[in-house]
Amino acid sequence: MKNIYMVQASDTYKGKGFKAAYLPYAVGLLIAYAFTNETIKKEYCFKRFVFTRENTDRCVESMKNPAVVGFSCYIWNTQYNLVLAQKIKERFPECIIVFGGHNVPPDNSFLERYSFIDFLIHSEGEEAFCSLLLELAKPSPDYSSVPNLSYRGKNGNAEKNPTVIQSKTDYPSPYLCGLFESIFEENPDMQLDAILETSRGCPNSCAYCDWGCNGTKIRLFPTERVLAEIDWMASHKVRFIWGADSNFGFANRDSGIIDYLIETKKKTGFPERLRINYSMQKPETVFEISRKLEKHGLSKEGATLSFQSLNPDVLKNIGRKNMSMEKFSKLLDMYTREGITTYSELIIGLPGETYDSFCKGIGTLLSAGQHRLITVYNCEVLPNSPMADPQFIKKHGIRTVEVDSLSSHSEGEEQITEKSVHVTGTATLSVEDWIACNIFACFEESLHHYGILKFIAIYLHQEKNIPYDEIYNMVIRYTKKNEDSVLRPAYDFLYEYYKNSAEGKPIKAYRNELFGKASWINKKVPHLAAIYRLDEFYWEIKPSLRYLEVEDDIIEELIRFQETVLKLPFKNNYAAEFTKDWASYFCNAVSGIRVPLESKKIVLKVNNKIHARNWRDYATESVWFGKNGITFNTGITAEYK
Repeated sequence: MKNIYMVQASDTYKGKGFKAAYLPYAVGLLIAYAFTNETIKKEYCFKRFVFTRENTDRCVESMKNPAVVGFSCYIWNTQYNLVLAQKIKERFPECIIVFGGHNVPPDNSFLERYSFIDFLIHSEGEEAFCSLLLELAKPSPDYSSVPNLSYRGKNGNAEKNPTVIQSKTDYPSPYLCGLFESIFEENPDMQLDAILETSRGCPNSCAYCDWGCNGTKIRLFPTERVLAEIDWMASHKVRFIWGADSNFGFANRDSGIIDYLIETKKKTGFPERLRINYSMQKPETVFEISRKLEKHGLSKEGATLSFQSLNPDVLKNIGRKNMSMEKFSKLLDMYTREGITTYSELIIGLPGETYDSFCKGIGTLLSAGQHRLITVYNCEVLPNSPMADPQFIKKHGIRTVEVDSLSSHSEGEEQITEKSVHVTGTATLSVEDWIACNIFACFEESLHHYGILKFIAIYLHQEKNIPYDEIYNMVIRYTKKNEDSVLRPAYDFLYEYYKNSAEGKPIKAYRNELFGKASWINKKVPHLAAIYRLDEFYWEIKPSLRYLEVEDDIIEELIRFQETVLKLPFKNNYAAEFTKDWASYFCNAVSGIRVPLESKKIVLKVNNKIHARNWRDYATESVWFGKNGITFNTGITAEYK
């Protein structure tokens, strides 16, 4: 019999007392479906999954006469796959190497570039992989009839068969087929996270995304299968589930699936957390789902209220529609009243964006009440997205560069750096402005959402009518102008990082031994720089507050209140007195309610049950492991005199 190995290598993450990796769901689907065929059962023997970034030499040595090795490729493992595949081919020249997944380009370029790859599978893989195995088992295989396949013809030239979008929804589940049992047995000390796919397809066609590139309708998987997979995950004590749907909440049954998850957690304790990609078309349904998840402690990061851009020209260019800001504010109010956390997303480098429009977009979201978190991503050109089309690139003057993907907090036995293609400029955004957008995003997230300037900025916006984007641009201008400013080292690091990225030069993640040995994502760098020298930082901003005509007594109390609500090492179990009711003022402000600042004596008492005793613990517990709100004191009580 011919031996089959499947590779879907994910990063292994080490956390506080745990080590975690994802189960190889994508390649598990291929094996589960292929081995429903009687011919394949007779001809092939499935050996094992490679689901972490194993040392490639040892991985090859562990294989016993592999006949076929299939690789699932995405942005986090393609380079690893290429290194491993080449070594397998060198050790076993007759072995058939098959590449599939989202990071396989839609053309034959991988076959032309990498001689050790024998076949490419484009789009969905179940039918194609099964058909390919059947052909490989024949004395004289004919690959021309295999859907979604690229291969080398008799003349050696690469050929590509038509892409066929499948209509099936009853593919067998790799969980229920028992394909992952050996992984649990062989890794008893590892936290094994799972993918839950209740539907497939996406009706949208956003230019930057490869999810709906084929304009496919949403196909629902059988409800019985979905519920059975939830039972399986609970019985195997799966702590975290990532929802693989593009538009969860779109189907009427989705609320029922969430109810089943909640009941399963009540009975078994699992899963502990769930992350979902929500539908934009059903905001009321999504709200109800989010309310249920938050109430029962299942929500990983809250509800996503995404925009990607607030520039009308950009939205037209990328084929996307956003909700109105009025509707956004109403939704935020609904979520806030129910105690549900939300966050919004934007993308840097979309065609039509400028530095000013990008900054104003963030300012608009803050003005609408999104003070919890605005996450900003760099635009990546995914090989199967509309944005990767050469005509689209030419039309919008898109400049790209291949950069190293640095994965914070992950580990592997072998340092193989992954690559991403980033947009670093367009017809409306110069490279310098692209760098500036990234720096602005890092400063705003670090200083506002992690809390160092959040309430000071809210006060300036409400009382002095200063736009939020102008507030954070003022901080950046001051930092650039003053070489000895607290945030200057953070600014210099970020500028060099993004400049090197734009030029395709090597980049290094931020590290500071004061905060331990971990590497840090850039959006946390200004926060870490400022929090260590907090008194100096607040001293630096006082002249700016006076320039904006904030009274001296307000400045002193405002800064003291801002510092009091921050969770800091070495500081716990204390009280701070104020002459104004800052607590009510800001509590209303973040809830979208504007009330006058009332003169009233108040004492804030801080007593956190768990608090960091040094900077390393603070960085680990609050900035890394904690949700963004954990940078704030939670053990605060207010007393009025």
